[in-house]
Amino acid sequence: MTSPSYPLTLDLAGRRVVVVGSGPVAARRAGGLLEAGAAVDLIAPFVCEDLAGLASAGRVSWQDRDYVAGDLLQPEPAWLVHTATGDPLVDAQVAREADAARIWCVRADAATYVS
Repeated sequence: MTSPSYPLTLDLAGRRVVVVGSGPVAARRAGGLLEAGAAVDLIAPFVCEDLAGLASAGRVSWQDRDYVAGDLLQPEPAWLVHTATGDPLVDAQVAREADAARIWCVRADAATYVS
Protein backbone atom coordinates (compact mmCIF):
# COMPACT_ATOMS: atom_id res chain seq x y z
CA MET A 1 0.00 0.00 0.00
CA THR A 2 1.36 3.42 -0.91
CA SER A 3 0.79 6.57 1.08
CA PRO A 4 -1.30 9.32 -0.46
CA SER A 5 0.73 12.28 -1.65
CA TYR A 6 0.30 15.90 -0.69
CA PRO A 7 1.22 18.53 -3.29
CA LEU A 8 3.34 21.46 -2.14
CA THR A 9 4.61 24.70 -3.57
CA LEU A 10 7.95 25.66 -2.04
CA ASP A 11 9.48 29.12 -1.80
CA LEU A 12 13.11 28.39 -2.70
CA ALA A 13 14.28 31.97 -3.26
CA GLY A 14 17.80 32.24 -1.86
CA ARG A 15 17.68 28.80 -0.24
CA ARG A 16 20.53 26.32 -0.64
CA VAL A 17 19.45 23.36 -2.73
CA VAL A 18 21.82 20.48 -3.47
CA VAL A 19 21.57 18.49 -6.71
CA VAL A 20 23.49 15.21 -6.69
CA GLY A 21 23.88 13.86 -10.21
CA SER A 22 25.30 14.70 -13.59
CA GLY A 23 22.88 13.84 -16.39
CA PRO A 24 19.82 15.22 -18.13
CA VAL A 25 17.51 14.60 -15.15
CA ALA A 26 19.84 16.54 -12.84
CA ALA A 27 20.06 19.30 -15.48
CA ARG A 28 16.25 19.61 -15.66
CA ARG A 29 16.02 19.72 -11.88
CA ALA A 30 18.79 22.33 -11.61
CA GLY A 31 17.14 24.49 -14.28
CA GLY A 32 13.80 24.45 -12.50
CA LEU A 33 15.42 25.20 -9.17
CA LEU A 34 17.27 28.17 -10.64
CA GLU A 35 14.02 29.48 -12.12
CA ALA A 36 12.56 29.28 -8.60
CA GLY A 37 15.44 31.39 -7.26
CA ALA A 38 17.31 28.63 -5.42
CA ALA A 39 21.05 28.77 -4.74
CA VAL A 40 22.03 25.47 -6.40
CA ASP A 41 25.04 23.41 -5.34
CA LEU A 42 25.78 20.59 -7.78
CA ILE A 43 27.78 17.53 -6.71
CA ALA A 44 29.00 15.17 -9.45
CA PRO A 45 32.39 13.96 -10.72
CA PHE A 46 31.42 14.92 -14.30
CA VAL A 47 28.42 16.68 -15.85
CA CYS A 48 26.39 16.75 -19.05
CA GLU A 49 26.69 19.70 -21.43
CA ASP A 50 23.70 21.58 -19.97
CA LEU A 51 25.07 21.39 -16.42
CA ALA A 52 28.56 22.33 -17.61
CA GLY A 53 27.05 25.45 -19.15
CA LEU A 54 25.28 26.37 -15.91
CA ALA A 55 28.50 25.85 -13.95
CA SER A 56 30.70 27.80 -16.37
CA ALA A 57 28.19 30.68 -16.32
CA GLY A 58 28.37 30.70 -12.50
CA ARG A 59 24.67 29.88 -12.15
CA VAL A 60 25.40 26.75 -10.07
CA SER A 61 28.26 25.94 -7.74
CA TRP A 62 29.81 22.64 -8.95
CA GLN A 63 31.70 20.28 -6.64
CA ASP A 64 33.64 18.21 -9.21
CA ARG A 65 33.63 14.94 -7.24
CA ASP A 66 31.50 12.12 -5.86
CA TYR A 67 29.01 12.77 -3.08
CA VAL A 68 30.42 12.27 0.42
CA ALA A 69 28.74 12.11 3.80
CA GLY A 70 28.19 15.58 5.21
CA ASP A 71 27.74 17.35 1.86
CA LEU A 72 24.18 18.29 2.76
CA LEU A 73 25.34 20.18 5.84
CA GLN A 74 28.39 22.05 4.49
CA PRO A 75 29.01 24.93 4.08
CA GLU A 76 25.51 25.40 5.55
CA PRO A 77 22.57 23.00 5.78
CA ALA A 78 20.67 22.48 2.55
CA TRP A 79 16.97 23.18 2.57
CA LEU A 80 16.20 20.69 -0.20
CA VAL A 81 18.13 18.01 -2.08
CA HIS A 82 17.44 16.35 -5.42
CA THR A 83 19.34 13.16 -6.08
CA ALA A 84 19.54 11.90 -9.65
CA THR A 85 22.74 9.89 -9.88
CA GLY A 86 21.43 6.78 -11.61
CA ASP A 87 23.04 4.77 -8.80
CA PRO A 88 20.40 3.48 -6.35
CA LEU A 89 22.97 3.03 -3.58
CA VAL A 90 24.14 6.64 -3.78
CA ASP A 91 20.58 7.94 -4.08
CA ALA A 92 19.62 5.90 -1.00
CA GLN A 93 22.62 7.23 0.95
CA VAL A 94 21.71 10.83 0.09
CA ALA A 95 18.07 10.20 1.07
CA ARG A 96 19.08 8.61 4.41
CA GLU A 97 21.35 11.51 5.27
CA ALA A 98 18.69 14.03 4.27
CA ASP A 99 16.11 12.26 6.40
CA ALA A 100 18.47 12.18 9.40
CA ALA A 101 19.14 15.93 9.00
CA ARG A 102 15.43 16.71 8.37
CA ILE A 103 16.15 18.05 4.87
CA TRP A 104 13.54 17.65 2.13
CA CYS A 105 14.74 15.05 -0.39
CA VAL A 106 13.44 14.12 -3.83
CA ARG A 107 14.83 10.99 -5.48
CA ALA A 108 14.71 10.71 -9.26
CA ASP A 109 14.89 6.92 -8.99
CA ALA A 110 11.79 6.82 -6.78
CA ALA A 111 9.47 9.58 -7.97
CA THR A 112 7.09 9.06 -5.07
CA TYR A 113 9.83 9.29 -2.42
CA VAL A 114 10.07 12.54 -0.49
CA SER A 115 11.52 12.55 3.01
